Amino acid sequence: MLVGLSALFPPIFVAAQYEPDIAPAPMIGGPISSPQQAINLINRILYWFATAFWIFAAGFVFYAAYLYLTAAGDVERVKKAHKQLLWAIVAIAVGLMAYGLPLLIHNIIIAGAGFGICIPFTSICF
Repeated sequence: MLVGLSALFPPIFVAAQYEPDIAPAPMIGGPISSPQQAINLINRILYWFATAFWIFAAGFVFYAAYLYLTAAGDVERVKKAHKQLLWAIVAIAVGLMAYGLPLLIHNIIIAGAGFGICIPFTSICF
């Protein structure tokens, strides 16, 4: 037993001899040095919020399904499940519009006239 315990100590003594690297010098001016980097940072943050939104939306749909399954014919619980599903669908529709409207507005501004709907990677607009 004493031999087994002594096998655990050498790694501790070796690790105690480690000297950490010197910390890097602080950045001057901050991590964002151009407007494009600020826009990229905002887009990254919005991407994470959108991902969390879709995860929660799917969770609310599953919760509504759970309420339907456990209602067991109780009218009040079915109404609650119906409301939950309705609001989950409304949230998903708002989320889809949040993705689609900026593209539509961009196409209207770029196309100028018409509906402003363009096929990506082509010059075909309606």
